Formats: sequence, structure tokens, C-alpha cells
Amino acid sequence: MESREQQLIDIAKPYLDSARSGDWEHALRVVRWVKELGAGRSDLHLLTAAAYIHDIGWSGIAPKGKIDFDEMLKLEPQAAENSSRLVTRILHNLEYDDSDILVINRLIAAADKHESEKDDEEIIVDSDNLSKLCIEHLNEKYQPESFSKLFRRWDDELDGRIKTTKGREIYPKILEKLKKEASSYHK
Repeated sequence: MESREQQLIDIAKPYLDSARSGDWEHALRVVRWVKELGAGRSDLHLLTAAAYIHDIGWSGIAPKGKIDFDEMLKLEPQAAENSSRLVTRILHNLEYDDSDILVINRLIAAADKHESEKDDEEIIVDSDNLSKLCIEHLNEKYQPESFSKLFRRWDDELDGRIKTTKGREIYPKILEKLKKEASSYHK
């Protein structure tokens, strides 16, 4: 692991540990997906940086512990606003240049909006979405009453969000597997 990546981990982890339950674990899953979907790209280091810190804006915004999905939706704009400020400060402290900071903030904004217009944005948005499609994510972050709301939203929106070839190929299978796990897990 690059020393810069380790520095980013050392700084980001405390912020995410103080944010919503499971945010650090979620970030690690996003990083794994980014490295898979973005393998071989020259900008993989920027995508990886964005993956580690894309939810850093939740630090100090949401109550600690599992959150109700509707409550999370209400807090999203405030967390997104907080992200840009924190990301810029952290990246300046790590001596990222201004152009890289702009790219990373753009990638994080795409993940926050769940919308991608460029191929690098497709990777971060898909990675963020794919990382949520596991039982660990649901159990770490949400109250069980929110699971059905999440599934309805993902059924309605993922087809329009997921854009990478690999993501489009695998997300329906992963989502169906998760629905089965969740239904048997919480009986």
C-alpha cells in the first residue's frame, strides 16, 4: 500500500468512525470495488482517495448508531455540504495538488448525487452502490425497518445509476442474493 494511501486511511478512519455506524467498513468496501472496477487506470489513486473519504461529511452530522433510512435522506444535503470542506482541508494537509483536490471533490459529489457523467464518476458511483449490496452493510448501518425501503429504492433506481459494464452485469444478481439473505436473516 502506498504511504499516501496509508496517510489517508490514518486521517479518514477517525472521522468515519465518529460518523454513522458502519461508515468506515462501507468505505473499505467502496475502495475494494473501485480497485476492481478501475484496475489499470492512471487515475486509480484519485478514485481510491475519493472512495476512502466520500462519506466523511457525515462526521458530526448524523447521530451515532444505526439510522432510519428516511432520517438519513433528510440529513444527506447537510452531509454533502460538510464533505467538500472536510475533503479539501484533509487533502491540502496531505499535500495533494489543487487539480487533484478538484477531481476528488467532483468524484465525491457524483457519489453523493448517485449520478455520473464521466467514466471516472461511473466507477465511484457504481462502487458506492455495489458496496451497499451486502448484508453487512444493512446490518451495520440501518434499522431493520428500513430494509424494505432500501430494497424498493434500489429496485427503482439502480438500473439508472449503475453504468460500468461489470456493474450492470453483476448488480441484479447481487441485489437478489441480498434480498434472500435479508429475508432469512431477519425472520
